[in-house]
Amino acid sequence: MSSTVRASQLASATSTITEEKQPSVFDIIAQENLATSIRPALQHLVKYLAYLKPKTFLPAHRNFDEFYLIFDLLLQNHYLKNYGASFTENFYSMKRVTSKTGSPPNDGRERILSLITLVGWPYVEDKLNKLYERLKEVYKIRSWASVHGLKSKCQKMFVVIWPYVKTVLKAVKSVLQLAYILNRSSIHSPWLYFSGVILKHLTPEDLDAFNAVPLHLQTGFFNRIWRFFLGLPGVVSRLFAYGLFFVQFLDYMYNTDLTNLTKTGLNNAVPPPPHRMILKESEILSLDTNKCPICLKKRVNDTALFVSGYVFCYTCINQYVKTYQK
Repeated sequence: MSSTVRASQLASATSTITEEKQPSVFDIIAQENLATSIRPALQHLVKYLAYLKPKTFLPAHRNFDEFYLIFDLLLQNHYLKNYGASFTENFYSMKRVTSKTGSPPNDGRERILSLITLVGWPYVEDKLNKLYERLKEVYKIRSWASVHGLKSKCQKMFVVIWPYVKTVLKAVKSVLQLAYILNRSSIHSPWLYFSGVILKHLTPEDLDAFNAVPLHLQTGFFNRIWRFFLGLPGVVSRLFAYGLFFVQFLDYMYNTDLTNLTKTGLNNAVPPPPHRMILKESEILSLDTNKCPICLKKRVNDTALFVSGYVFCYTCINQYVKTYQK
């Protein structure tokens, strides 16, 4: 089975560096950016499929967090077991090395701790962030003086404490990153310390070991079929990585002002905003920034119109356009 070898890994393989060095902070930032982009990329894909085929993909869209948790667990466990690193770390020619023994965390306690930090904590953090946003909206409407009961008091305490917890974690990570840049620390993240590992660059020997597939030397039809199935996971992993870059490119194009890219601009006058049939311009400007100008409620599935810049619920503006054809 071949690893997810890319241009950066090939450069490492052809270099004359034999000693193991730690990756630069730029490699680490690139790896972290790729790791955080996988989830939203897949979520956009599932969301689009749910729009096309609601009966088939709507349950997956509604329970995306749990489906992604299982997918991420299987993916990271596979890469930790076979390559001693997460998927994105292996993509950027990195490996995890146990700080005590210097061996990869393929088995045992270190791999479990790595899975907790790579898969478990992001899932829990996302759930806590969503809970915080929901409770914050509730307590914006309710008065804090009306909070009674143990459950409500715990919720109030969580709303107050959670931002400080996130700030402390970010501060600790920033300090470790600064120490890593100054060569005062071998780790750049508290989660690496918790996992008991440090990051190192892959060596040519590591890449050779990844590419060394235990196959029979005899030729023949069945052996070729066997080699094909053994190499299939490596091909799929490469296609998956390249697909992520393609989705990132589409997301960039979607969120970029296309008039600046195409230099076409708008030939016609900007049409009047739909909310003028309901509210005056001064009234719409006084609305909360998270309210839809059509239904006047908190937006669901934010959709911005390119011609005006106003943001609506997708269902509201979609129904409006279908009804009035403008």
